[in-house]
Amino acid sequence: MKERKETFREWFRLDNAAVIFSLVSSPRIPALFRLSVTLKEPVNVSLLQTALNKTIIRFPYFRVNLRPGLFWYYLRKLKTFPRVEADSKYPCKELHVRKRGTFPFRVRAFQNRIAIEFHHSITDGTGGIIFLKTLVVEYLKLRGVKAHKVEDVFDISEEPSFEEYEDSYKKFYDKNLPSIKLPPKAFRLPYKLEKPGVYHLTTGIIPVKEFIKKAKEYNVTVTEFLVAIYLDSLQEIQFNFLKNKPKRKLKPIRVSIPINLRRIYPSKTMRNFSLFVTPGIDSRLGKFTFDEIIKEVYHFMRTELNDKYISQSIRQNVRAELNPILRIMPLFIKKLFGRLIYMGYGEKRYSGSLSNLGVVKLPPEMEEHVEDFQFLPGTNPERKVSCGVVSFKNKLYINFGNVSNSKELEKIFFRKIVKMGIPVKIESN
Repeated sequence: MKERKETFREWFRLDNAAVIFSLVSSPRIPALFRLSVTLKEPVNVSLLQTALNKTIIRFPYFRVNLRPGLFWYYLRKLKTFPRVEADSKYPCKELHVRKRGTFPFRVRAFQNRIAIEFHHSITDGTGGIIFLKTLVVEYLKLRGVKAHKVEDVFDISEEPSFEEYEDSYKKFYDKNLPSIKLPPKAFRLPYKLEKPGVYHLTTGIIPVKEFIKKAKEYNVTVTEFLVAIYLDSLQEIQFNFLKNKPKRKLKPIRVSIPINLRRIYPSKTMRNFSLFVTPGIDSRLGKFTFDEIIKEVYHFMRTELNDKYISQSIRQNVRAELNPILRIMPLFIKKLFGRLIYMGYGEKRYSGSLSNLGVVKLPPEMEEHVEDFQFLPGTNPERKVSCGVVSFKNKLYINFGNVSNSKELEKIFFRKIVKMGIPVKIESN
């Protein structure tokens, strides 16, 4: 296969979000997320490898290896091709991204399923789903399926643009905005951790129309409705765990929600470009009813999803990276402090996370060959459980990834949905 003329330089800097993930990546914090598609027939691994070889050339910013510099990690281009691997029982096991020649993602196959596990040093969920959809389209073309162009599927014959390559955090950084005050530490699930590499997956499959109808009854979006159910479930766990204990033991409950900033700013980057908002309730004030939680989430999301507040968050994150003292600090020292900052100043402020990638679409003639798409975000020892949501055709797929020894959160969450009269089909690894 002839490769297109090189458009990009041999190495480039990490984007602002990738910087922290490159420092903290470990067996306990793999910094991976997983996207998968299930086809209606077994995967031909040889054809999938051919499709992958063609697709990766269109995504040169993913055909890279994470390398250490004196002060920061950086990404160096690779000339080799990634190989399709057999899937494993547990998803999102550590990927040794710092090893020379290792791609910061892996493509896996098992029976009818194609899965890609991305390291956050190269992209976020939006960039990941575009890559997966493009790969699936190329694979199905090799199987003889014709298709029309559809949104968020790249034409592999086109040259990548420099806009896909940019660090949009720095592009939209405004140094003149004020700082943000950190919220207090949040309630965290009280369960014991499994051994590193053990990752329990629980999926709830729901008729999307019925879920949307119920969300509309509360006058909220699907994401807001999911967040309210999540907060209510965490509240139930906290009050049960601290039963007969003083109120001062209670802590605020917050759920971290990644926001795709490409919907707010004019960016076409394929690298990370998302930030988090954290709706929550303060359990120290007493137990909230579900209606009260709905109102809290509704008003919080409409206030925080304002470009002025988002710009302030971008400024906060980029300013830390541009700090003169931090910039001249050797990489080995940054690694020592990176995890402490990530866990202490970030993850301890959240009780959980929920990421909704929205509706996935393929060319109509190809959708009939696809059973489902699923999304599993990464987690860590503080948060323990993460939730990823995606909808395809008439189904909503809610995936919980869990590194603890308890599935109490998942049980309570789906039980609440069933009590609302919405059917849920449960699957697990």
